[in-house]
Amino acid sequence: MNRTYMKNGLIAILVMAVLVSPVCAQAGNLGHDPLYPKLSQKDATPDYLLVDEVDVTVDAGAKEATLQFDTLLATPGAKVYYGLYVPEQEIQVPQYRRSTTDLTGESASHSAMINIGKFEGARYDICNFGEDGGVICYRIELYNPEVASSVFYDGRFRVDGDYNLMPCVIEGPFVDLVTTDSAVVSWKTDLPTTAAVEIDGGSYTDGASGTSHEVAITGLSAGTEYEYDVLVDGVNYATYHFTTEPASPEFEFAIMSDSRAGVGGGERSFAGVNYHKLGRFTIDAYQNGADFVVFSGDLVNGYTTSTDDYRMQLGAWKDATEQVGCYIPIYEVMGNHESLVDVYDDGSSYGIEFDKQDDGTNKSAETIFAEEFVNPDGGSPDPENTTAPSYAENVYYFDYGNTRVIAFNTNYWWCSHPEDFGGNLEGYVMDNQLAWIKDVLDDAAGDSTIEHVFMFAHEPAFPNGGHLHDAQWYNGGDSSENEDYYGNPLNRTYVIERRDALWEAISQNGKVVAVLFGDEHNYNRMSVDDETPVYLDGSTNPNFTNPVWQIITGGAGAPFYAQQDTPWSGDVESFYPSKHYCMISVDGGKVSIKAISDSGEIVDEYVLRNGAPAGDTSTTELSAEVVPAISITVETSALDFGTIGAGLSSATRQIRIANTGTRDVVVTAEIGADESGLYEGALRLNGGSVDGFSVGVPADITDFEYAEDVAASLEVPEWAGGEYDGTVLFVAEGI
Repeated sequence: MNRTYMKNGLIAILVMAVLVSPVCAQAGNLGHDPLYPKLSQKDATPDYLLVDEVDVTVDAGAKEATLQFDTLLATPGAKVYYGLYVPEQEIQVPQYRRSTTDLTGESASHSAMINIGKFEGARYDICNFGEDGGVICYRIELYNPEVASSVFYDGRFRVDGDYNLMPCVIEGPFVDLVTTDSAVVSWKTDLPTTAAVEIDGGSYTDGASGTSHEVAITGLSAGTEYEYDVLVDGVNYATYHFTTEPASPEFEFAIMSDSRAGVGGGERSFAGVNYHKLGRFTIDAYQNGADFVVFSGDLVNGYTTSTDDYRMQLGAWKDATEQVGCYIPIYEVMGNHESLVDVYDDGSSYGIEFDKQDDGTNKSAETIFAEEFVNPDGGSPDPENTTAPSYAENVYYFDYGNTRVIAFNTNYWWCSHPEDFGGNLEGYVMDNQLAWIKDVLDDAAGDSTIEHVFMFAHEPAFPNGGHLHDAQWYNGGDSSENEDYYGNPLNRTYVIERRDALWEAISQNGKVVAVLFGDEHNYNRMSVDDETPVYLDGSTNPNFTNPVWQIITGGAGAPFYAQQDTPWSGDVESFYPSKHYCMISVDGGKVSIKAISDSGEIVDEYVLRNGAPAGDTSTTELSAEVVPAISITVETSALDFGTIGAGLSSATRQIRIANTGTRDVVVTAEIGADESGLYEGALRLNGGSVDGFSVGVPADITDFEYAEDVAASLEVPEWAGGEYDGTVLFVAEGI
């Protein structure tokens, strides 16, 4: 009794110590090597029904194909739909025309025969199939009796004009990593093949024979549309096109997240993906002019113990996006549902879950994610310890035009109970990754070619509906709202401290326009600064010095979430609770966002930045007034220096002065209207004071116009704060 009493008493004392010492957050074993419990493992594959690949054989004489496949459990007879592709379509979507049924009855082994010779007939031959053969697309519908619903799997194969099976591209192609002068094209085939891409008179290959190919293309020109041919075993398979990154800072891109399976049946739950919404949104984004897409996590249902299942789900996601991914790049980010786990059975519904470890036998979710997608590689953070997975191709950045795009991973090395068993917590950005983010932000701050920074991850810093209990918030870390594996109160204020460290780096950079998250299946937009209440008691963080937009866009197919009350609810400027995606437009210094619903309605439209990067929350405006003398024209009639921090310098703007007379002139300047006295001391022309400014502008008697550009900037004093208007006068005198 005494031993039991003392044990219980000790536990009580420890809990009370934590409760009265909230500054001591209980990170425990977080970040340590996993401590695997001495329990048996169990399988968890809720979306896994079709086992392995479909085996396709063709009887050339009968002009029939047989599809053989196995299921994880006995199912009723399968339905198979099949058809062709329309060659004239730019967006190549399957055109199912006929169907057949597997009549073997309830079984785990299935066989279905499809009569592909029917496509020779005049009623069906839309691609000269009778003479040349072509690609047959098929969809298998299986009824899962354990969940009383149908699931679907897509595939395709290719025959020549004599009904011989030919190598078929079964995934892709995808064009990725598009820059001003290069790109990478990737695809998979059903049989080992050689691969090549022919473009602009050149031929490129990966030099390998296999089923997965990545071909790097170089020597391209900026802002140019190129047609490219994909060659399989030296034969032209199909022709596509893409456009290189423009030299000018004018472009658009789409943002989406959370396309895991939805509710409503059919394509809404397709091998772990809401194929119905995902396919429509990617096509719509392309047709609306997106130059690329960033997808911020939760591509699939995940949470599976089967590597084959995980790859199958990612394959289904690519199947839904490939019709656009062959023309524009898609950059993928990991979410909590990109989860491949080992599950230890403790008798609970989910068990104790660990990210699979890269150990020579198994591969982590991060490693397989990198294998399945083509994202920027090189320069990623070091793993958090020797057993943690790689950050390669799941944490990265790239520059496009005048913009830097940073993708980071809020779901790295996940464990369901990391404070007890090691690994990492959902939503927590670990040390090496945080240091890497700071370095990449600092590099952008010092790069004069970078005007805007966008950041993408999955778990919101400031959730608004659906994930207040986790993300980067965990109900404020309150120990009464969090518990450890054993049910004891758990102080997670360390999560808030890490969120703050991350957001301080973001806010203080000055070039970050927005951080875009998913996770919550809705759209919302809010500006976060030093006046935003970000803690349970409604207090603010004075270190959030520059306003930065947080945008949550988790509407690509997963079930919706409504808005919930948070300390910052009053700062949410727009909220939409259902399916959508976003378009971002960059036009030099101007950045705009548009949120588009699945009905095509614009549910939010806003200018996120209009001018130079932010320096603080005030606005300084300068208008230049022309005072003619001799004959000059100041072609730049107004300047907007945007928002600038006290004690900082603005970006440089150009003022063009044209001599439209017949005499050479010397132009000087003076401050006009300036009630505050700001511009008298702050305005710099060609790097010097206004009083000392002088520039000669010769006349051009050929067409009576010769122009000189004057560099204008502000060096804002420490005392400034507020909105300032003023004028600068230019006076010309003949020489």
